[in-house]
Amino acid sequence: MLKRERKLEKKIAKERIDILFKLMEEMKDKDYDLARRYVELARRIAMKYRIKIPKVFKLKFCKKCLYPYKEGRFRVRIAKSRVIVTCLNCGYVKRIPIRPIRQKISKENKKGKG
Repeated sequence: MLKRERKLEKKIAKERIDILFKLMEEMKDKDYDLARRYVELARRIAMKYRIKIPKVFKLKFCKKCLYPYKEGRFRVRIAKSRVIVTCLNCGYVKRIPIRPIRQKISKENKKGKG
């Protein structure tokens, strides 16, 4: 039996996912169904090789119907502590929490206060 090179497989899979999302960005204005198909393929590759889709890409499509977000196809609202993105194709609601930015406290400031 030949031994599988899992690291190489995962590296190639990540590259293909990147390529598919770039193609999706180009095609979502021209052929919306083809752009959806690119998202579907990228998601299948990620599941097969157990790779997380980067958060940058996850925010670009609907989790339920896999349609890429495009102007007029989704609604964005800002609530107290989250951004609410609603897909107008299937009605899926994605809630993205907003966390306050923590400021790093330097050692000098700690010594001066105490």
